[in-house]
Amino acid sequence: MRDALQEAILNGSLPQGAALVERDLSTRLGVSKTPIREALKQLQSSGLVVANAYQGMSVRTLDAATVREVSTARIVVEPEAVRLAIARRRAGPHPAARQALAEADALLHADQPAQLGLANRKFHRELYAICENHLLVDFLDKLQTLSTFIATAGWRAEATYDVEGREHAAILEAFERGEADRAAELLREHVTRNSAGLLRNLDERPRP
Repeated sequence: MRDALQEAILNGSLPQGAALVERDLSTRLGVSKTPIREALKQLQSSGLVVANAYQGMSVRTLDAATVREVSTARIVVEPEAVRLAIARRRAGPHPAARQALAEADALLHADQPAQLGLANRKFHRELYAICENHLLVDFLDKLQTLSTFIATAGWRAEATYDVEGREHAAILEAFERGEADRAAELLREHVTRNSAGLLRNLDERPRP
């Protein structure tokens, strides 16, 4: 149930700011309210869902501050985790990351933004998880869902997934060659570049 609601939020069929009424979602998905309630709690924990002033739930409305916070956190932590991962494993093929990249490439033009976003996050995790620093991995894992939300929102403003796919391939090539500094720098540029367009869009949004 959590996955179904998450996909609806990520692909925009439950748009930002939409009220999440248990009764309506129960009818929509053909289940009782109990699994809906549990799924909403899980999505609130991930950051996709927020509580409102009337003790209800709604889809998070993405703002520039959130994008900056998530991208800054990733820029500070993720390149270093990848650097540590390369130092630990040294040069050589990374089949799991190659498979994740292939899965993402297959979704590039499939009009499935939620699935593409999740596949991209899987690719990133295959790189940083090898560092085996559990604190770094746990921290980055907690950003995964919001990172996907930011990516899919960004694609609706500007379709950059082709460019992102090429950037992923370059990062993986540096990773497999054991070029820790190069991989970290490419990753830093990737996160920065792919939040910039969405930030411009959000900063230019008329204020109420």
